[in-house]
Amino acid sequence: MRLARKARTCFARAVELDPSNVAALSDLARYDMRAPGLLGGGKKKAREIIDRVAAIDPERGHVLLGELAELEKKPAEAEAEFRLALAAAPHGERGRRALSDFLVSQKRYGEARGLWLEARASEAHRVLADYELAGIAIVSGEGLEPVARGLEESLSARGGADAPTPASIHERLAVVYERLGRNREAAAELEAALTLEPDRSDWRRRLARLEQ
Repeated sequence: MRLARKARTCFARAVELDPSNVAALSDLARYDMRAPGLLGGGKKKAREIIDRVAAIDPERGHVLLGELAELEKKPAEAEAEFRLALAAAPHGERGRRALSDFLVSQKRYGEARGLWLEARASEAHRVLADYELAGIAIVSGEGLEPVARGLEESLSARGGADAPTPASIHERLAVVYERLGRNREAAAELEAALTLEPDRSDWRRRLARLEQ
């Protein structure tokens, strides 16, 4: 509890130092929407901060309102806010990812997949789209072979500013291969990921399990 209060103090101080910093405002809003009043949070406080975020960055503002609606068990309202986030920035990734994650949570895999197939039409978003399509396939168990090919292509493609790191692509491809029963190839992908990010002990444990 002491550390939670310290965390909020830090978020609030960051906002105080730079009132237009949407990342700091968003962190403070997320704290307040989840923490009880005892720890300095509260949904009323969160809404006030989200209003400030929305005035600067409508996409982020709608994403935060969607997250708040989810916490309040209002799925229809959450979906509406995530769709407004996507409409506010059709070529951005926050609104699209938030809506996709929501649809996946509702097991509406086809709709989530459609969002990223649409984004994939743009060369700048192709790597991110293939990465997210693979995530949906892993959760749903559908279309694993096509997304494996997409990730393989992504490793040699030029990604945009929002693209996942090469290590992350190798790791996700490892998960897809494992789901397909191709454990040797999964291990090779994890080895490649660890070459790029050797401090990932969780990946190292998974590699040891695959090699047993």
